[in-house]
Amino acid sequence: MVLPTTSTAAFILLILSLVCLGSWANLFKLTGKNWRFQLFYYDFGAGAVLFALIVAYTFGALGSDLSFSDRMIVAGRTAQALLVGAGFLFNLANMLLVASISLIGIAAAFPLCVAIALVVTSFWYFRASNFFILITAMILLLVTALLDAVACRLRDAAVLPAAHNASKTNPRQNQRPVKSKRTNRGIGIAIFGGILMGLVQPIASRGLSGELGLGPYAGILLFSVGMIVSTLVCNFYFLNIAIEGSPVSFSAYFRGKPRQHFLGFASGAMLVLGLLAALLAASVPAVSGLSRTLLVAMPVASVILALFWGMGAWDEFAQSRKSAKTFMGLVALLFACSVWLFAWAVYK
Repeated sequence: MVLPTTSTAAFILLILSLVCLGSWANLFKLTGKNWRFQLFYYDFGAGAVLFALIVAYTFGALGSDLSFSDRMIVAGRTAQALLVGAGFLFNLANMLLVASISLIGIAAAFPLCVAIALVVTSFWYFRASNFFILITAMILLLVTALLDAVACRLRDAAVLPAAHNASKTNPRQNQRPVKSKRTNRGIGIAIFGGILMGLVQPIASRGLSGELGLGPYAGILLFSVGMIVSTLVCNFYFLNIAIEGSPVSFSAYFRGKPRQHFLGFASGAMLVLGLLAALLAASVPAVSGLSRTLLVAMPVASVILALFWGMGAWDEFAQSRKSAKTFMGLVALLFACSVWLFAWAVYK
C-alpha cells in the first residue's frame, strides 16, 4: 500500500479531505432542481464503489507494505463485517443528508446534521481527563444545531410579505405555511440523519485500527460496498416516500441527462476520495510530529466549507433577513470552536 510517512504528506491529504468532503454536495446542486435526490443517489453509490475499487487495485496494491487484499485476510471476517455495516449505516445517514439538502440547502443541512452526529459520537470518547472539555463541545454543538434551525425559520419569515400579498389576490395561495412545512421536514430529516451518522465512527474504527485492522484501502473498499448495498436496499423506499414532492418511479432514472448521471458518479467518487484522504492522513506515524488534533478537526471542518458554498455560491440565504445571515455566521463560528474542542478531547 502507498501510505504517507511525513507530516507534510499527511497535511496535504487533510486539505484534500477538507475540500472533497466540503464540496461533493455542490455536484448534487448542479444536477438541477428537477433531478430528485433519489435518482441522483443511484449514480452517487455507483461512483463511490467504482472509485474505491480503482484506488484499492492501484495505490492499495503498490508499495512494500501489505496490499489491501492481504489486509483483508489478516483482519478477518469480523472487521470486514464491521466496515460493510458502517458503510451501510453511513450511506443511509448520507441519503437523509442529501434529502435534507434538497429541502433546506447545503448551508443549513450540513452543520445541523454533522453537529448532531458529533454529539452522538462524543459518548464513545468520555474519559476522566476530557470530561469537561467534551461536555463543553457537546453543548456548543447543540447550540449550533439550534441556531441553524432558527436561521432556517427566519429565512421562512422573509417570504411573509410576499405570502400576504399573494393571499390577497389568490386566497388559496399561501407560500409561508408551505415553506415552513418544507423547512420543518428538512430539519427533522437532518437531525435523524445526524443521529445515524454519529454511530458510524465507533463501528468503523473497530474494523480499521490496530494490527489486525483493515487499514485505509481495504477499509474504504468494504465501506463503499456497504454504501452501494445500502443504496440498492434503501433507495427503493425513498422512491415511494414523498420527502420532496410526490413519489418518483425508478424509470425516471433512465430519462436523466448524461450530465446529471456524470455529476452523480463524480460526487460519490469525491466523497470517497475525501474519506480515504482522511484515513491515509490518520495512518501517518505519530513520530512525524503532525498534531493529532488536526487529524480529527480538519475533515470535520469541511462542514464550514460546505456552509460557505451554500451561502456564497448558491445564495441559499440571499432573500433572507439580515438576522438569518447573522445566525448562520454564528453557526460557522460556534461549529469551528466546538469541533476544535471535540478534536482536542479525543486525544486528551
